[in-house]
Amino acid sequence: MQQAESRRISNKRIILLIVTGLMLLFIFGQSMLPRSVSAEESEWLADKGLNPLLKMLGLKPLTQRVIRKIAHAGEFTILSVLLTLCFRGQIIKSAGVGFAAAFIDESIQLVSGREAMISDVWIDLIGVALGSVLGFLFFRAILRRGKASHGRDEDMQTGAS
Repeated sequence: MQQAESRRISNKRIILLIVTGLMLLFIFGQSMLPRSVSAEESEWLADKGLNPLLKMLGLKPLTQRVIRKIAHAGEFTILSVLLTLCFRGQIIKSAGVGFAAAFIDESIQLVSGREAMISDVWIDLIGVALGSVLGFLFFRAILRRGKASHGRDEDMQTGAS
């Protein structure tokens, strides 16, 4: 039973690592896109997604530039949540890998003929910080849930209530 439980946890960890790797590939892939393709994606997102929603809510539309910056922060927030879970709640490790990913991401943009901007690294790092904290809180909640569940299992085995 213990071995099966260990294997199940191991399989969950493998899946988490794969999803984290895919997220990193997505981020780097977006940075490799030519400027024109990236601009088209931002325009589509603005025109078909966010701005109609904002208009319905009575808010001002967002510019492509703002949408791109939000996307950068959002991508790195998601990546850092995943990294923090991979590193079992260790914020320093996840933030370090997130910082390296942000630096590499901007470097890829240089190679692909786009601008690399230090301000984008800072925006990415805001996402890294937010994601690391959210990932830590999520990891803690998972641990608490697991301990509570484990306690209930023991109560059921011993007949306690």
